[in-house]
Amino acid sequence: MNKKQEQQILDYYSTTDKYIRSKTHSNAHQTVFTKESDKYQWLVLEQKSQCEVEVRQTDSHGTITARDNYELTRNLPKCMGVERLCEGTTMQIPFNADEINLIYQFGEQSKAETCASLSAILPQVKDSDTKQIVNTTLKKLNSLSEETCAELTATTKRRKLTERDHSIKTRLAKAKEQAKQPTVTERKQRRTHSKGKGDIAL
Repeated sequence: MNKKQEQQILDYYSTTDKYIRSKTHSNAHQTVFTKESDKYQWLVLEQKSQCEVEVRQTDSHGTITARDNYELTRNLPKCMGVERLCEGTTMQIPFNADEINLIYQFGEQSKAETCASLSAILPQVKDSDTKQIVNTTLKKLNSLSEETCAELTATTKRRKLTERDHSIKTRLAKAKEQAKQPTVTERKQRRTHSKGKGDIAL
C-alpha cells in the first residue's frame, strides 16, 4: 500500500476530529491512527496481502465497530466488504453492495432520518426483490448504534462521491485524449492530401 492509497482510505473515515498516525503502535504490517482527543479510538490499516487491506475502526472503549476490506488498485482502493458492529453484541453485520448503494442514496445525518428516508420509499417500490433489499437494509441499520450508523453513512457517502468524481475525471481525461487524436477519416484524408501534393511535385 503506497502513501496515496493509504491517504485515500484515511480520508473516507476522517471526521472533524482527525486521525493522527501513531508511531508507537504502527509496524511493518499495519498502520495505526489514533485521535488526539481519545487514544482508544483507533483506525487500523492492516495489509493482508499485496493487494488487500483490512480497515478496522474502534470506539472510545477500544471495541471494533467497523471492519472493511479494500482491494488496492492503481486508481482508487476498491471497497470489497463492509461490516458494522451490532449494538449490544460482539457480532459484526455485513452489508452487501446493494445495501451500501441504498445507504449512499438515502442516508441522512442521523439513524432515525436515514431509516425514515428508506421507509418512505417502500410504498413506491413495486419490485419484490428491491423491496426485500430495502427491508433488509432497514433491519440492519436499526440494529446499529446511533454513532455507528452515522459513521457508516458518512463513510459511504465520502467513498462513493470520491469514486464518482474520480470516474468523471477519468472519462473527461479519456475524452480529451480522444479529441486530440485524429479520426480514421481525418487520417485517410491527410494521407490522400499528401499523395496529391506528391503528384503535383512530380
